[in-house]
Amino acid sequence: MTSTNTDTGKSRSTLVDIASCIGCRACQVACKQWNDRDGESTTLEDSLGFQNPAMLSAKTYTLITFHEMLNDKAAGGVDYAFAMRRCLHCLEPACASACPTQALFRQSDGPVTYNADRCIGCRYCVWACPWGVPTAEWDSLAPKIHKCTHCADRCDQPLPAARNGTALTDGESQRFKDSIQVPACVKACPADALRYGTRDEMLAEGRRRIAARPEKYVDHIYGEHEAGGTSVLYLSAVPFEKLGFPALQDEPYPAKSAAALGAVPPAVLALGALLGTAYSFFKRRTAAVAHANAELPAAHHDFHPAFEALRAKLLTPFNWAMLALVAVGVISIVLRLGFGLGATTHLSNSYPWGLWIVFDLVWIALAAGAFATAGIIYVFQRKDLYSLGRCAVLLGFLSYSFVTVTLIADLGLPWHFYQLALQAPEHSAMFEVSWCVGLYVSILLLEFLPVPLERYGYTTLLAAWRRWQGVYVAFAVTLFIYMLSRNVIYAVLAAATFGTLAWIFRARDENPEPILLAIAAVTLSTMHQSSLGSLFLLMPDKLASQWWSPVMPISFFLSSIAAGTAVVILVEMAIARGWRRQLRVPQLAALGQITFWSLLVYLVFRLGDMVVRGQFGGAFSGRLGALFITEIVVGGIVPLAMLARESQRLRRRTLMIASLLVAGGVAFNRLNVVLLAMNLKGPMPQFGPEPYFPSLVEWGISIGLIAATIFLFGLAARLVPLLPVHEAEQKVVAL
Repeated sequence: MTSTNTDTGKSRSTLVDIASCIGCRACQVACKQWNDRDGESTTLEDSLGFQNPAMLSAKTYTLITFHEMLNDKAAGGVDYAFAMRRCLHCLEPACASACPTQALFRQSDGPVTYNADRCIGCRYCVWACPWGVPTAEWDSLAPKIHKCTHCADRCDQPLPAARNGTALTDGESQRFKDSIQVPACVKACPADALRYGTRDEMLAEGRRRIAARPEKYVDHIYGEHEAGGTSVLYLSAVPFEKLGFPALQDEPYPAKSAAALGAVPPAVLALGALLGTAYSFFKRRTAAVAHANAELPAAHHDFHPAFEALRAKLLTPFNWAMLALVAVGVISIVLRLGFGLGATTHLSNSYPWGLWIVFDLVWIALAAGAFATAGIIYVFQRKDLYSLGRCAVLLGFLSYSFVTVTLIADLGLPWHFYQLALQAPEHSAMFEVSWCVGLYVSILLLEFLPVPLERYGYTTLLAAWRRWQGVYVAFAVTLFIYMLSRNVIYAVLAAATFGTLAWIFRARDENPEPILLAIAAVTLSTMHQSSLGSLFLLMPDKLASQWWSPVMPISFFLSSIAAGTAVVILVEMAIARGWRRQLRVPQLAALGQITFWSLLVYLVFRLGDMVVRGQFGGAFSGRLGALFITEIVVGGIVPLAMLARESQRLRRRTLMIASLLVAGGVAFNRLNVVLLAMNLKGPMPQFGPEPYFPSLVEWGISIGLIAATIFLFGLAARLVPLLPVHEAEQKVVAL
């Protein structure tokens, strides 16, 4: 786990006195020499004066920024200030909290350091840092993260016992500590602008200097409280905001994400038990209704239709077009892996996440129909919607499988993926999402597996599936809980809870309901849909207030239900139109009602949260206000009105348009969160972010994976009984 020091006063600390800095840049040169960094290709920019280079990068860990401030009383009418920019080494670093493999971690005595052997290259740390310190090595095929380490390796040099065979005196030992066991920048400074010691000592020194010369300094030690406190502290003669230092909250940035992720293990246990109880209740009620209607014809209460494979030609013009796009995707992936992220994408230290992260977040939300239908059909016993389940599960399985392909393309060091199994970060949302999504893919596979097993007559494997699927669920959920919490008690409780459910709901006939798989699907999906929102809890300084909230995880989960059910409706309509199948309008209207209620709950929750936080009043002004209005009104209120009445839901065109708007509104929400509503300032000193528009390779991979999903869905429909049998035979015309 991340190493922290309960006595932060003894953390290694540097005091930077901007008022004493003469701008010689000796620290900048010494840092580059000690860390063996190459030189930058730079140009002199008039707006920056003699500052060079412009910002931190993988080649520059320390930078002196030049500031000119008009002052009629100063010589020449200008005051100068030179500010040292480097990592501030937070007491509770957001970058280390974000890292899913502990590649970035805080040492017990203060420095925040980096282990490249653990890094998977997700670049979450680049956005998590409120100062824009970590940067990626974009010109490398294996882009590592780079930042100041407070010269931890230099300061950890052992004190020699002797020199030339003669034991060191106390004075010589002290001089070694003062001149060698200090950061390179501190040793190089000729102006007493840098002091090194414990944090308590540096705070005391800072207060002493302010008290001794109050006319020289502003009464503020920057870093004492910002972001929960830092190990690098600053004094200044002018307000820090004039030098470009951001005004940050005092609360540590990881606090919100730690609270959200700390709730996951007990939430899994509670949700599993709740879903099991709900299933028992609705199962008994369904059985009672079936018994009461036993004398009615079977069609009145039998919602288990027969399924058939699609009898149609595979290589149609439409599918040839899909295969062509798949080929573009394959070529794009080869280019990405062969030439690296920097050469094939337009990602940068300003936009370390781009189209692929938008793509993943949108696709995962839209694929939520798989878990939503599983819960609706099996847990809540809505067997009237049974015929929708197979397509929803297959679509979910293909979608999540290809999301993992996108993630591999997006990672800078994907061959280090095994570190996700070896490391134990305390509260990384990325770690939780990685494990949860990986296990959920296996659940989706098991949910769909009986379809091909029955089709091809693998009776032995089908019997094994019936016998062991509940055991696997108990194992998978227990593993997830343990990996996330590293708490044996939680793991034992998970094994007991889901093991008990597996025993109670074990197969007792030849056609058991896969209720444990449905419970696992709902439980794991609830966790990872919400934790995708937790990813952005570390970014309150970047994401606009209309979207950032401490309850973002709940908003993400609620919106995914609305989006997922809407997409199931759209897919069924596309199947009916493209393959000339019967459209089961009453079933889709019933699912539309579920979409209506889930969308209503989401909108009430989200807007109510904004009112409680006092963010509603100014939410509609400016460019961001236009984005917010579009998302809420067009993607929320309008489809809500369209789905409110049953008569409207039974109209195919109305149901289709409303479902498109719901899915589009949630997709637009994810686009806003990742890109459009972000206030990005670029790397420290954060004065000029680079622009971003996806490259052809980024588009190629994304479009290719969508095409692969469509093609494989159509292929599966032709190979296995995926679609309900026609009530009346119709001519099948394929796309």
